[in-house]
Amino acid sequence: MKKYWIWYPGDFEIHQGMLQNFTREERGMAWPAYWYVDDCYKNIKFERVYNLTESTIFKVITHQKGYITVDGNKFRVNEDIKVDVGEHEIVVYVFSSNQLPTVYIDGSVIYSDGNWLANNYVNKRQVGYNKLFKKITDDPNKIPYERVTLNPQTFTVKNNGLLVDFGKEINAELSFSKLAHKITVCYGESETEALDTVKCYYKQSNISNQTKLPKRAFRYLFIPEFTDRNISITATNVFLPMKNVSQFISDNKLMNDIWNISIRTFKLCSDLFYIDGIKRDRWIWGGDAYQDNFINHYSFFDEDIDKRTIIALRGHDQVQQHINTIVDYSLLWIISIYNHYEMTADKEFIQTIMPRMEIMMDFLLKQTNELGFIYGRDGDWIFIDWSEMDKEGTIAAEQMFLLQSLKAIIACKNILGEDAESYVQQFEKLKQNILRYFWNEEKGAFIDSYESGKNNITRHANILAILFDFIGKADCKK
Repeated sequence: MKKYWIWYPGDFEIHQGMLQNFTREERGMAWPAYWYVDDCYKNIKFERVYNLTESTIFKVITHQKGYITVDGNKFRVNEDIKVDVGEHEIVVYVFSSNQLPTVYIDGSVIYSDGNWLANNYVNKRQVGYNKLFKKITDDPNKIPYERVTLNPQTFTVKNNGLLVDFGKEINAELSFSKLAHKITVCYGESETEALDTVKCYYKQSNISNQTKLPKRAFRYLFIPEFTDRNISITATNVFLPMKNVSQFISDNKLMNDIWNISIRTFKLCSDLFYIDGIKRDRWIWGGDAYQDNFINHYSFFDEDIDKRTIIALRGHDQVQQHINTIVDYSLLWIISIYNHYEMTADKEFIQTIMPRMEIMMDFLLKQTNELGFIYGRDGDWIFIDWSEMDKEGTIAAEQMFLLQSLKAIIACKNILGEDAESYVQQFEKLKQNILRYFWNEEKGAFIDSYESGKNNITRHANILAILFDFIGKADCKK
């Protein structure tokens, strides 16, 4: 018997993703993500029909407001409910204006698992749940982070202040004691940054013994006009555990150091979601997540962070704009779903995400022209990794992403035994026209844009053509 806290599918990730994308701060200013952001649905009912062969008792626990109906009769949450023999329809209503509506149903026969349906009054789907929340005492609105206290390595009096070094980059909350007066703290990933009391990225004033500073990334702290080395500083590293199951050892010390630093950096940026960095944005970016997905495959092999990030990036069913406003990232989002399946063989996840995958693909295909080429619209960002290329009209690199995303959704449809013929036709049309309009026979490569007439060639489309198995060795110019 496995009991879980349950919610509308995707809502936990969407709600926490919104909170994550609101964590950025810079020089005393809050800086939310500059794209459309979804939040969880606020009003949910959970439904299930039981055919009981004996009477039983169950209880619905929730941290929000709500009530229960059994065959239309109302009952209170957090109280025992007795149900007699026979068929019964049980509906749990939960609502909250600012939290994720979620319930835990405790009983020997009637209990919360993945077989309940969640209804947002528009769509009814199998509930969402996560192994992080399986105890009656859990609260899905409070992430069960682990906390480890870290101590400063050195204290140095410098520039009429106290420079504190923790010995390595950390992502931690801070608290102080033994302060005789209020202080100012300047954070830095380098000593130089921490000592710059004007331009350091994080700075906070009026800190007392009662002040709890939020989780921030740093190695150094500088306290100007303060030289008492007896100060007590507690840094609490806050994280979700991830186990690195990979190993790399060579006879080259530099390569070993690069590997170890890379693994540590990846873990720092992998918590509830993949984020672009622990210091600056702290946002969830589709392109960063796509690369993290591959690194995770070969290092930590953590299935849950993959799924949480994919769901959070996508949001609710209706597509309001491209992921992070970037066309490439919407395409990479679709590709990443099949990549995740190749890692995990998780058919259940494909089944859950498929409705939103189809809606996203249809959104993408609506901005293709008669040749099947995708193009940017007003408000879209054609990114391709800050590249300097000919971006006039439709561009080859973007078509490579579209071709691979079509391949991904066709593969996922086949896994589920669903019809993918319309996507197959789009794929074949696009493949033929990419070769017809972007391939330069004389140069043996793909040009950036055929519409400009410049025949400019950069590495991006050509690398993607090879990575996505669109072009083989026989097609490449020797």
